[in-house]
Amino acid sequence: MEGEIQKFQASEINTLKGLAGAKINDVIYHVWSNIAKDDEEYQCLDWLELRFEDKTRLTFTAGEESDGIKIVIFDIIEERKKLLEQFQGKIDIKSFRVIKMDLWADVLHETITEVKLSKIKEDFYLNDEMILVFENENQLKIRLSEEDGLKVEVYEDEPPVINSLDDYPEPDEDL
Repeated sequence: MEGEIQKFQASEINTLKGLAGAKINDVIYHVWSNIAKDDEEYQCLDWLELRFEDKTRLTFTAGEESDGIKIVIFDIIEERKKLLEQFQGKIDIKSFRVIKMDLWADVLHETITEVKLSKIKEDFYLNDEMILVFENENQLKIRLSEEDGLKVEVYEDEPPVINSLDDYPEPDEDL
């Protein structure tokens, strides 16, 4: 799979589009924690769990080999047990409620109006990032980070980027 461009599956796209109208009321970061070295601990955000006002949950992960954002059914107890056994207690999962972080506090209980994805061509949406747009005009980008697993940051609109050569303007013939 290395070097291959990854995309969201059709079911994931439908789930993401279905977030319009939803309101987040809780956010949990499940952090993969490597304590193999006594003097330093390596952590990365491996699972991002969004809990909604209608009691549903949605969990994103960075993928097994950071090969793209995926929507998963996440069982913290099973996953911890598996990692602790596999790595003799040197790898664990730590979970944190993060709703007091400014970026989440600003969108808590706000209606999601849209989820923006990078579209390359029909039915081909890159799974390296997504942008959640909220009714109060705040936007959050959830993206893949090579070193940190998932990364969440405030997003502000930028000039449009050409995502496909199909949309690339023809060069002037006179030059």
